Amino acid sequence: MSIVSLADMLIFLDIDDQYFEINAGNDVLVFTSNVAGPRNIDLSDGTYSGASLATEIARAMNADTTLTGGSITFAVTYSTTTYKFTIDATVGKTIAYTHSGSDAGLTLGFTADHAAAQTITSNTAASDPTAVVQDILTETEKFVSNYCRRTFESTAYTLERYDGKGYNIINLEQYPATIVDRVATGVRNAISIKNTNTGTSASVSVLTTGLRLVLDGTADSTDVTFATNTTISAMVTAVNAIGDGWVAASENAAYNSFKSSDLITQSALGCINGRLVYLTIPDESEYDIEVNLNKGQIMLPVGFGKGFQNIFVDYTAGYSSDNMPDDLKLAVKIIVQYLYEKRTNNVFGIEFYNIGASGSTGLRTIFETKFIMPKEAERILAEYKSWRI
Repeated sequence: MSIVSLADMLIFLDIDDQYFEINAGNDVLVFTSNVAGPRNIDLSDGTYSGASLATEIARAMNADTTLTGGSITFAVTYSTTTYKFTIDATVGKTIAYTHSGSDAGLTLGFTADHAAAQTITSNTAASDPTAVVQDILTETEKFVSNYCRRTFESTAYTLERYDGKGYNIINLEQYPATIVDRVATGVRNAISIKNTNTGTSASVSVLTTGLRLVLDGTADSTDVTFATNTTISAMVTAVNAIGDGWVAASENAAYNSFKSSDLITQSALGCINGRLVYLTIPDESEYDIEVNLNKGQIMLPVGFGKGFQNIFVDYTAGYSSDNMPDDLKLAVKIIVQYLYEKRTNNVFGIEFYNIGASGSTGLRTIFETKFIMPKEAERILAEYKSWRI
């Protein structure tokens, strides 16, 4: 999901999906059939979809009776998967393409000559602007998210950690929330691990995907991931199967069936020479929680105990495609439009450019040295910028 769909963005830019503009600068293709050629085929100027442009190419080719010789009926198709045009001269006939003189070639994706064959296909994806718009849209939405310090698309967050400061309210990183599934304070030991070797070093880290076991600077390649070992007992079994001095045990039989992905991320727990280290899971969930979904706040009447990263929250926050704010979408569209139109500015990014004499005389055009957000978009995004501490 995204803030603005590609279809909506194209409408805002007044661009039809798979759109091609044919004019006096790109309306000629040079072909040679097995009957005659080379022949300049003139396309009618206009705005086309991929399919309608394929129809126009076929019309123009078949209208040239010298090229067809009265015996060829050309068929042209456009692929919405590869964005390429294919020309078919029919069985027993051939068509060749000459790039020199074909000012429409690059528009259609033809970049070199094509030898005579029954069918020829353009070399590269045709100059359909939808791919360009999508790239700009994707990067713009990343920029907006970073600028506002928020993720606007509905997203699930698991084991997001907060410092307990003794207050009874915690502001979630993302908002508005749609559901809060778990709030837990503190941890409990789930797995003990040690390495019985007397080497230089051994350490255990819990990553978001599984365990990283390092002995004397070399990480073990055994698959100890949450995806493969879905429970605490399975993780213990996987570690013990490695050998090489690694020993693991469950700290409580009641935890054996618990999800391994609940293990809390930790780094560089030194466990050489049989020193035990403990992998932890969140403590039992709090039961007296109140939630303000719109503001993204959770409240515990007795207060959250002080500690470093000792509060764990599972929740979902952000907007769905149905309730994404219209003004937020407008801000994204404005920025995309600005950047889309800027892409043809060959001197984008320099401070200024003079035509004529240097100094104060001559025609001077000013260019910004960095991205300057359109003011209309900036004013909208100011309302969505997170200032939480």
